[in-house]
Amino acid sequence: MKPVLLDFNGTLFSDTCFHMEAWSEIYRELHENTNEVPDSSFFCGPRNDDIIHAIAPDMPRAEREQCSVHKEALYRSICRKNPDKLHLTKGAEELLQYMKEHDCPYILASASIQANIDFYFETFHLERWLNKETCVYDDGTYDNKGEMHLEAARRLGADISECIVVEDSLNAIKYARNNKAGMIVAIGSENTHSNLIQAGADHCINDFTEFDYEWLRNRNPI
Repeated sequence: MKPVLLDFNGTLFSDTCFHMEAWSEIYRELHENTNEVPDSSFFCGPRNDDIIHAIAPDMPRAEREQCSVHKEALYRSICRKNPDKLHLTKGAEELLQYMKEHDCPYILASASIQANIDFYFETFHLERWLNKETCVYDDGTYDNKGEMHLEAARRLGADISECIVVEDSLNAIKYARNNKAGMIVAIGSENTHSNLIQAGADHCINDFTEFDYEWLRNRNPI
């Protein structure tokens, strides 16, 4: 079975709108004289520190760290206010259960901070499928998502060239392609598929009901 590196935000959990609402509030706090906010592509993919540095280039690192914590607290608060949307992407539970039952190596590789990872495990009961201790997340030691992919593969005892990477952001897909991932499966709405393919995705799906389980079994699945 092919090892699988799973992103979480926008992939296993469709939360882009929640992140955008939180980032928009942060942006307006840092730019008090404007109501204009960059589109989602500005915020999706890079680490929080990189995003905040782009918004406020003169902000010291320590203040950026505090701003990041504030943003994620806002995000979790917004999530809690929308309980009807607090569910995994359609087909995700079935895929996780299948991989667990068929001894397929898989791991979470998320750009989220630990407080969010804790929130996800509590909210979605991820312990049914994942070991929190082995998850890769933004603990401040990775420069970008590509480094997280490489570390996740290492923790599975695999080379990235053997792995299926599941992502939703253009930046993360580009990193996976540059790292020569074995296969890249992108998840997104139909109108984003051409951009995802152009960024380096091998396959695009709308949700996990479209994930082809043969990809897990085929040694050369592309």
